[in-house]
Amino acid sequence: MPVSIYLELAAYACATTFSPGPNNILLLSSTSKFGFRRCLPLIYGIWSGLLSIMLICGFGCAVLGELVPQIVPYAKYVGAAYILYLAYKTLVRKVGDSTDDETKPLTYINGFLLQFLNVKIMSLGIAAYSGYILPYGFHIPSILAFAVIMAGCAATGNLIWATLGSMLFPLYKRFNAIINTVMALLLVWCAWKIIFM
Repeated sequence: MPVSIYLELAAYACATTFSPGPNNILLLSSTSKFGFRRCLPLIYGIWSGLLSIMLICGFGCAVLGELVPQIVPYAKYVGAAYILYLAYKTLVRKVGDSTDDETKPLTYINGFLLQFLNVKIMSLGIAAYSGYILPYGFHIPSILAFAVIMAGCAATGNLIWATLGSMLFPLYKRFNAIINTVMALLLVWCAWKIIFM
């Protein structure tokens, strides 16, 4: 598989996972309230869960692609359509305040289990694998690289949101239209690349 596919996958992963989503907003809210150090167990739980979900998505899509090879040409269109949907949702996203009354930060287990309820992450994983990796067939190293790239980019986005904590939310509130437009355009570019690569 060409290295350029992994680079395109990384661009897609960054465009989708750096944007506000359940994990990033939770980390922004938690670290701004409890501080970075107290939220480390939550961060590690999210990262472990992300890697687990990406492995499940990769192996699940790969097995399905091997069992039913006729789906491969159509899977990329489904993946691209979902990415375009995400672009639309990103473009029209409104800023909301996140307030919670918890007296202590969430735990490792909370972060890990959250990933199995995080439809956004599962959908992103399935769309990315279907669009970027599945057309090249079933190869365990490709599945592992996929999972590491997706989870690594998501973890980097999580770390940025968690580190900036309360500083990022006011910035996002102020420039949300510009940030959302840039993220939406990146997602449209990713969908175009999936269909026409």
